[in-house]
Amino acid sequence: MSRALAKALTSQWAATLFAAAVSVGLTFVLGRVLGPAVFGQYSYILTLASIFAIFQDGGFTTLIFRETAKAALAPREGRPKLLSLALGHLCLLTGLGLALVWCFPAADRPSLAAAVGYYALFTAAALVSAQLKGRNNFAAEGVWRAVCRTATALGAGAALLVPGAGTTAVFLGLLLGQAAALATPFGRALRLAPRLTASRDVYGPCAAFLCISAATTIYFRCDVILLRQLTDDPAVVGNYAAAYRLIEGVILLATPLAHIFFRRLRISLNDTAAFRQSFGRMLGVMIALSVAATAGGLLLGPYVLSLAFGDRYAAAIPLLSWLLASLPFILPNYVLTQALVALGRERAYAVATIVAAVVNIALNLLLIPLLAAKGAALATVATEALLCLALARGFVREGFAPKPAA
Repeated sequence: MSRALAKALTSQWAATLFAAAVSVGLTFVLGRVLGPAVFGQYSYILTLASIFAIFQDGGFTTLIFRETAKAALAPREGRPKLLSLALGHLCLLTGLGLALVWCFPAADRPSLAAAVGYYALFTAAALVSAQLKGRNNFAAEGVWRAVCRTATALGAGAALLVPGAGTTAVFLGLLLGQAAALATPFGRALRLAPRLTASRDVYGPCAAFLCISAATTIYFRCDVILLRQLTDDPAVVGNYAAAYRLIEGVILLATPLAHIFFRRLRISLNDTAAFRQSFGRMLGVMIALSVAATAGGLLLGPYVLSLAFGDRYAAAIPLLSWLLASLPFILPNYVLTQALVALGRERAYAVATIVAAVVNIALNLLLIPLLAAKGAALATVATEALLCLALARGFVREGFAPKPAA
């Protein structure tokens, strides 16, 4: 491992571990203070808002990361900066989201409005991260994520101190915390005029990235929404959400590796042999991590759940065992997807994720009425396995040839 790679990984893992510890701690506090029923409502609103956040982002985060690492877009006279276009898109979609809140039941509107506002600022922070990572400033990006996570956790924690605090108060706390983070010097990168300009070579890949993010979020999050709609007990949603938090923790720890791998793959874009070698090494690392994480989760997961959430979440323990079976597919999928994006073959990736999302929804609709939360867990495992096969098939058929630059 080179010194530069070691430094990048160390800074990213340090930031990720810190952010994960704060996030997990906040989740545990929310679960205990709110209780299974209200925590289920919080998870439901969070899921809805996170799905809409994909459209707020519009694919610009991935595009900015890729083009900052190694530009491939041909220069165009008069085209605004990608960051300005991203901010214009974000402002437009946030306004639309706040208008759509009125389509939901009155009881959910305040929480949804606060969540949409929070995710607008969250997306703006992600744009800053994308630019920093693309410039190989992984250490600075790690500090920035730590600042954001600390500020939002403090905001949510302060909201819980309000007597009778519910989901709306929590999301308002998150919003104010994220706003405070953006007021730091890191937020200066966003001091650009938002622009909306039609540019096919920008919005083409953005559309593909948006489809990828939307489909991925749908099959990651629709289980919570469908559990809420197809079951009568809100505690079922809370137990499933608690079990899935541990899976998300593993994914979070693997994310820095995936981002660093992506940049290295993108830089070696024009050297097929180097690209293939890096790809094989990275895939082997992710497979080994997935095996270790699955085994560790089976041994320690029940104790972590009980310690973190308390005895009221005992029903989440068997669900965790089923969800852990998805990790041997989820982590290798990280490398497969990052390689496709680095090669500029995001359309193939988009098709695979859309198919996976449709299959996941169908499986949830079929299995949840029969098996409740266990059915949702089985649908997750099957979807990740299908996606893994579809992505691997793309490399078998087309190899590692990059798509010609736009």
